[in-house]
Amino acid sequence: MSPTSRELLLAYRWPAAVVVSSFVLATTAIQILSKPIPIRIEGGLQVDKLVLPASVTIRSNEPLPVAVREDVVITGTTPLAVQGQVQVGGEVKANVRSIETPVQVNAAVTVNETVNVNGKVNVGGKVMVEGNVGAKVKPTLLPLPLP
Repeated sequence: MSPTSRELLLAYRWPAAVVVSSFVLATTAIQILSKPIPIRIEGGLQVDKLVLPASVTIRSNEPLPVAVREDVVITGTTPLAVQGQVQVGGEVKANVRSIETPVQVNAAVTVNETVNVNGKVNVGGKVMVEGNVGAKVKPTLLPLPLP
């Protein structure tokens, strides 16, 4: 009894279906897993330690809260852009070469070195000076007001 082509097709249809479906599933899995999977992190991210690579790129639609518990050193030639207010608690050590925008100081300031000011200084309130003051004043012809 020799099998006909119809009987052979009926006998091999299930194994062929399994092979074809496995190929389709494998191709679909490769396409899905080859792309990065987006993950949303609710409530912020805490990093205990960074190991290589030492740089992290974070893309976010909203600001991420950052808490720093150890010393942080920021280096590079590109300025660090800070948008909005920054609250700093504790001692801050900074080496500033220049300030390019007006600065408003609402607290006592102690200066132990020479301060050079090229421009206008506005003081609203009392100024208390202890020690010798050397000043150059331009003479004016206007009469001085009486006390």
